[in-house]
Amino acid sequence: MNRAQRLAPLIVVVAAMLAGVHAIDPSPVGVFYDDAHYVILGRALALGEGYRYINVPGAPAATHFPPGYPALLAVLWRLSPSFPENVALFKMVNAVLLGAVALGGYWMARKLFSMTAIVASLVALASTIAVPALLLSNNVISEILFLAVLLPLLVVAEDSSRRAGLGRAALLAIGAGVLCMIRAHAIVLMPALAIAYALHRRHREAAIAVATGVVVLLPWLLWVRHNDPFVPAPLRGQYGSYGAWLTEGLRSNGVGLLVESLWQNVITSAAIIARSFSLARHVMLDSVAVLAVLSLCVAGALDFAKRARTALLFIVLYLVIVLLWPFSPLRFIWGIWPLIVLLMIAGARYLWRLPEARAPRWARAARVAAAGAGTVALVGALNFNVRGYANAWWATVSRNFSPRIQPQLVWVTEKTGYDDVIVADDEGAVYLYTGRRAVPASAFTARQYLAGRSATENARGMAEIIRAFDPSYVVAWSKPTLDAATLLASARPPVLVQVDTIPSGRVFRPVE
Repeated sequence: MNRAQRLAPLIVVVAAMLAGVHAIDPSPVGVFYDDAHYVILGRALALGEGYRYINVPGAPAATHFPPGYPALLAVLWRLSPSFPENVALFKMVNAVLLGAVALGGYWMARKLFSMTAIVASLVALASTIAVPALLLSNNVISEILFLAVLLPLLVVAEDSSRRAGLGRAALLAIGAGVLCMIRAHAIVLMPALAIAYALHRRHREAAIAVATGVVVLLPWLLWVRHNDPFVPAPLRGQYGSYGAWLTEGLRSNGVGLLVESLWQNVITSAAIIARSFSLARHVMLDSVAVLAVLSLCVAGALDFAKRARTALLFIVLYLVIVLLWPFSPLRFIWGIWPLIVLLMIAGARYLWRLPEARAPRWARAARVAAAGAGTVALVGALNFNVRGYANAWWATVSRNFSPRIQPQLVWVTEKTGYDDVIVADDEGAVYLYTGRRAVPASAFTARQYLAGRSATENARGMAEIIRAFDPSYVVAWSKPTLDAATLLASARPPVLVQVDTIPSGRVFRPVE
């Protein structure tokens, strides 16, 4: 091994970490919505108040997010207990974890695909210094920790699935269970492990993997089962378990909910690919980019089937859930970006090498396909990321939402007391920055992803929240919340009365 090969892992780790640090901005927690919830749960654990939503009156137990990432934030909170100053530490740790993701991507490319140090470095860097990874790293959310654990686990799983050994299978399942404690969608790794073992005729190992995984997850599953019914009904969409939320959606809308979600998510996923790889936003160029990326991914899947079956099974099962889930697939697709990049690069190499194993007549077609699709994807990705760096696209969410959140925080701080309960669009940020207990302005249902709720439906949901929590004020700035509050204020008898205004919004008080 020459010096360049020895230094390559260090270079990609440092480059990814520097990119992550560069992307850090001073945006408040709450611009991503989920980030405020993660921090609230981390704070609750750090202060010894249990795994509970301490922003909500009655502090219901948390059953929505698994506790892995909040537990990390709790440790960091204990090290730096002053909020919001510790947000910089949270984001810095994400930047360090981004370096771990780069190392995992490099190791996966080298170990499973025998790529050269240079190609493996390109895989690692394309996965981590790109805009999608920086957007996730710059927000206090769980995706980067998830990837830092997932990638090395997939490498170990691939080697282990080819060998006999019940202990090794149990250890892998424990790792998969830990991963599920970071992101719930990681549940698909357990059947992926079992199938991979079964394909190698390791049936005892497959059984042990499933059984051990269930045992690891059992405490969390029992926690959810016991506590989920006590989450206040108007909050179950945002605060209750994923399973109960989807079950309610299916009960109300039937299996057609999944069919509609599949169609919508396929369209949205194509738009995500086009945005990330098209040279310019034009229907023809977008179509070419999507076709090129999908061609590389299909070819990559053929290579994965020989070299990385567990990873391929994970990707397929993961995407099945993502495409059927009634929610935008953007974060979920970007959440496995290193695997998608590796899939594409493996696909290009597979097509380029195909003539070596095929008749000569395949040579020209396969290599033309590899060169054409690879060039389209490469040029499109460079265009997207160069423009992304020039415009700091990883901060787009914070730029859009920070100006809307700040007026709420200022008004609540100046005009309310610590005993007041606030209804707000950004209730997590309101609690963290003002200390006032806060609840969302509307309920969230599975159907909303496919068909927006009317102002009347939103008003009905807001009225339920008002009855359940007896808030002191309703702070409204988003159009759905403003429309719902306006309807309640104009009702006979009125439920709300306007008492003040904020930039781009209004403040209401419930009528006693």
